[in-house]
Amino acid sequence: MQVDGMTDEDYIFLKQLQALQVDQRRKHMLGDAREIVARAEEMGPIRELEHAERDRQAVLRLEDNARRKKEEEEFRRLEELRRQEEERRRQEEEKRREEEARRRAEEEARLRAQRERELQAKREALRKAQEEAERRAREQAEQRLREEAQRQERLRQEEELRRNKAQADIVAFFQLYDAKWQELKLSKTLTSVMLCEMPWPILQQGCTSPDDISRSSMEEFIFHPLRPGMELKSRKDRLKVEILRFHPDKFNSNIAHKLRECDREKAIEIAGALARMLTNMMGEEIKKEKGQ
Repeated sequence: MQVDGMTDEDYIFLKQLQALQVDQRRKHMLGDAREIVARAEEMGPIRELEHAERDRQAVLRLEDNARRKKEEEEFRRLEELRRQEEERRRQEEEKRREEEARRRAEEEARLRAQRERELQAKREALRKAQEEAERRAREQAEQRLREEAQRQERLRQEEELRRNKAQADIVAFFQLYDAKWQELKLSKTLTSVMLCEMPWPILQQGCTSPDDISRSSMEEFIFHPLRPGMELKSRKDRLKVEILRFHPDKFNSNIAHKLRECDREKAIEIAGALARMLTNMMGEEIKKEKGQ
């Protein structure tokens, strides 16, 4: 019988060979085991030392682990303390910053209040200065007004004095004029009256020619409101008084011979010119009355 090209003898031989191999392996294994046991017996003390060393190393590792764990715990404790310290410092720093910010805010508020007080004081001082300046300006204006009023009053008084004096002078001039005519009419001894002394109906003295007398100057004299004794007389009555004085018949017969001989002719000439102007003025007044 053949199996896969093997005969029975080959197969039996193969089996025997396999058995032999197994037996040899068993022997080898047994030898190895004996050798191992021998070596183990030889290595026993060494193994014990190794075990003791391993135990010692194990103890050391346990101790090292315990120490490391303790160090780790200490490190964690220290780390926690450090973290707590940092947190405390952070809180303190934050508190310090808040306190600093509060102090800064208070200082700024104090400075603002101080500046506001100073500004208010300056505004108040400025207001008082303005009020004082306005008061002084008002006082000065009032003083100027008083001074101006006083000056105006002085001027008014001076003007009034001048006017009164002028009026008094005019009244005195009129009185002198009337007094001269009174003396000319009543005196029996006058024979040397100078031409410049003659009372002519104008507000000036020293008339030496008919050209020195104008109608306007004569009207001013005759109708002057300050002329004493003439206040109630009409314009015609005033003219009539002067016409009677300077009419040629009366003047030449009653007045002319009382002047100096050298002045008589000129006086008669002036009186004639005055009489003509007075007559014309009287005619105009009569026409006015008729026209009314």
